[in-house]
Amino acid sequence: MQVSVTGTFLVNKEHVENQKWSCMFGDVEVPAEVLTDGTLRCYAPAHQSGRVPFYVTCSNRVACSEVREFEYRDSDAQYMETSRSQANGVNEMHLHIRLEKLLTLGPDDHHMLAISSGNKKYEIVNAINALMLDGKWSNQESSVKEVVSTARGQSIKKLVKEKLHQWLICKVNDDGKGPNVLCKEGQGVIHLVAALDYDWAIRPIMVAGVNVNFRDAHGWTALHWAASLGRYARTH
Repeated sequence: MQVSVTGTFLVNKEHVENQKWSCMFGDVEVPAEVLTDGTLRCYAPAHQSGRVPFYVTCSNRVACSEVREFEYRDSDAQYMETSRSQANGVNEMHLHIRLEKLLTLGPDDHHMLAISSGNKKYEIVNAINALMLDGKWSNQESSVKEVVSTARGQSIKKLVKEKLHQWLICKVNDDGKGPNVLCKEGQGVIHLVAALDYDWAIRPIMVAGVNVNFRDAHGWTALHWAASLGRYARTH
């Protein structure tokens, strides 16, 4: 199974090209090659289903990247079916609750709302601000079937916008996974807003660093979630 790893090399280009890179899957080290500046490719060794520690090395078994988890699966179809069943078993209010929980900041997160103009992430935050504060663009009417009264629905939508705006800024300033995190049920912010038909939220989420093809814990992208809930025409 071919695996691509994307990230940022914190060394000069010559070092990247001359270094012998490898990846660790549990306790097995396999060689990796540089495809482009920021992408490695390797082949995962055989392993039974389950999760193992995963990280990049300089072919010395010593981590030179963050340690993440790599999940071996028996069948992708099995996980896709699980996700489809999960999508069919939720309604829009449940999705709103998931999204609200994901966007809730902790007491230690608020200090990351302030980013100085000299910070390399300042331009990204400015782009997010411009999108979220553009009244014409961000106030597009959603075609979501209302499960509450119009006034209540608009109140929820306004709250979501405010929380998403702050959450994205905090995550841009986060040196961990940033906005590429999953909720307890296994979805990321881009999957939940797509399922809720919040088209206005997709662009700022992508600007913050989430790929449109980012997959949830069961292998579904935002397009899968949108299509499963009847939003397909608006997700091309």
